[in-house]
Amino acid sequence: MKDFSVRYPFYQPALMLVICLLLSGCSLWQRPVTTAQPLAANEREQRIMALQQFKLQATLGIKAPDDSISGNLHWQQLNSTDYQAQLRNAIGISLFELSHSSNGSAIKIRGETYTAVDSSSLLLQLAGWSIPLHDMPLWLRGLPGNKGRDIVRDEFGRVTSFTLTDSTGIVWQLRYQSFFPDALALPKLLLLSSSDTQIKLVIRNWQ
Repeated sequence: MKDFSVRYPFYQPALMLVICLLLSGCSLWQRPVTTAQPLAANEREQRIMALQQFKLQATLGIKAPDDSISGNLHWQQLNSTDYQAQLRNAIGISLFELSHSSNGSAIKIRGETYTAVDSSSLLLQLAGWSIPLHDMPLWLRGLPGNKGRDIVRDEFGRVTSFTLTDSTGIVWQLRYQSFFPDALALPKLLLLSSSDTQIKLVIRNWQ
């Protein structure tokens, strides 16, 4: 066996250098995560407005005065106004199913189906909490619509917050905490708050 410490003293620092490089190899060779620059504000909003059909999966958490709910939200936008949605808890039990079309709104909750003209009012009546459902196809995509006011945008022109009064008369503050790192920069983390309800929506993916 060769004695490197005696016959090849110059190998020791070289060997230590190689070991250090191997140990730190992950950080040295790891490529940085690339983030696409969002489109110009006008072009971006036009393309998002044109997105009339989409699906998303998200985690939804609701804190209301008399209830606290968390689950997985599946939303399917069929056209500019019609949609279907389902909220399931962590073990897959359906908390409610919602559909809206030109014929009105229907909510299935606790095995019973109820219909009404306005979905937010119906949900408030049945569950004791509400969410601005009528404008949800817009604000899910980061669009305040005609009812949005006190609109705040970031340096890329993305809406980061606005105020909305829903069909029940409840005033909501919507805040966009993060966006997906692509050209459309669709919302990823949304916070909604009213005088007595807090809602957190974390979108996992868009389709």
